[in-house]
Amino acid sequence: MNIDAEISVKDIVNFYIKINDAAKAKKDIAQLSSKDKAAALDVVAISSATRDFKVEVAKYFVHDLDSRVRRKAEMMMEALVPGWVADPAESILKLLTSGSKSGTHRNAAVKFLFGILDANSLRDTFITLLNSRNRAHMAEIIAILEEYIDASQDEQEQVKIFDGCLDIVLSDDTDFSIKHHACNLLSVFFKKVATTELGEVLHKKYVERQVEKAEAVYRYLCSGVSGLNMYFLEDLLRPLDEGGKVYQLKMLTYFRFVIEKIRFGTDVDTVLDTYPDYWATNEPTREDKIQIISRRIMQALEGLWEASGDAEVREQIIRIKYGDYPDKRVLLEQIKGRLDGSQLGGDAQEKISMMLRCFLLEGEEETLKTQAACLLLFRLETAGNRDVALNYFRHHVENGKPEQADRRSVATTMESLLQEPDLEDGQREVARYILFLTDPKRFDTAEEQRDILGYLRGFAEKDGFENQNAEQQVLLALEQLKTIITVEKYVKAAQYLEFKIGQHAADITAPE
Repeated sequence: MNIDAEISVKDIVNFYIKINDAAKAKKDIAQLSSKDKAAALDVVAISSATRDFKVEVAKYFVHDLDSRVRRKAEMMMEALVPGWVADPAESILKLLTSGSKSGTHRNAAVKFLFGILDANSLRDTFITLLNSRNRAHMAEIIAILEEYIDASQDEQEQVKIFDGCLDIVLSDDTDFSIKHHACNLLSVFFKKVATTELGEVLHKKYVERQVEKAEAVYRYLCSGVSGLNMYFLEDLLRPLDEGGKVYQLKMLTYFRFVIEKIRFGTDVDTVLDTYPDYWATNEPTREDKIQIISRRIMQALEGLWEASGDAEVREQIIRIKYGDYPDKRVLLEQIKGRLDGSQLGGDAQEKISMMLRCFLLEGEEETLKTQAACLLLFRLETAGNRDVALNYFRHHVENGKPEQADRRSVATTMESLLQEPDLEDGQREVARYILFLTDPKRFDTAEEQRDILGYLRGFAEKDGFENQNAEQQVLLALEQLKTIITVEKYVKAAQYLEFKIGQHAADITAPE
């Protein structure tokens, strides 16, 4: 090597040693000729660089194409890492096939595997271990790795184990089988550090990294560049249970969109990647791929229901399941059968309550809505269920939807509800208001007339009724009520209400 070139290499190496930047050093050295790479490694070996700097540079070149460079890198590793072996995978395999029980070489190999290598090297070693000729030893290989993780007392080493395995799990170019084994190793790791502060920190990082990966996949899918396949789906589902409410609601909205596309069979290929993998053996049909994705999503929703106690998340889960039933009449009959059967537990009641609320959504059949609302009122009579059902009936009659026969039916329902001794005061007022709109002539006593007129006055003198349709229904009901009022001051009270409602309507329609 001529003196100018040697000085040039020394300058490059010493500069990066001075700023302690091994990452940039190895990248710049990699661009040199094989001769200069070897010289650069000599400079690093005898320099005052830190051990971590030397190890990072050396391990980068242990797989160099030039044998001289590889040998210099191996010599550095041997000097820096006691017990280092060039190929940990082969070392472990030789130990297994030889039948030797000595743990010295095994521990050295695993130390190399977990102690100093980055995730890429770890992934490469796993690939070596998991190729077809090693299948017979897989159980023992994994046992060795698990034993080493369980015995490790070095926190820095534990963090490296965690980072390496997590990077494998989140990688885009790693087979499912390798990811599966990396997940198992992470499980062993978390079991070991479950009660430690380190375990808590790394578990939080574990969830955050998976959410970051899933968010990136989600944005990619939303861009329309690719459709959803099983690889992307697993990335989305992996952090679903622990990813937090914001992430869960976002995924549930997306899954509902996907399931609806599958259910209706329209433009499925715009959201799913169903193109055949011609290189794969036993390639599933397009229909099978669609069903596999659908089933996997529904299974994940069951798991999320158990993992999350948040009401909003659970409501979204039930909405997806509700949409998956093609015949809503059959579904309602099944629910009635469940309610008529044995005593339901709290979890089952919550699921049925949320499912019945789905019948009240916009676009559903009105007769089914009415039946579902009655079940919420009288069969699952929690405060929340009654509020939802009463809100449906109120909007229903305020907009003048029911025919005369239906209005009488709603009035009878409200009368029955008003007989319930545990009905809350606020619910009682709403039920009485609905009864007034559907059949005002049932308010045939002076006391009842006084109470309903007082209730209506509170709306008329403040913010008014919900909309003009509601005002119109109130006016129609007041006309009927006046025909049966016998107390003069109540007649005047009804007239006053008509005046206030008319005044409010005039204010709305008056030009600015």
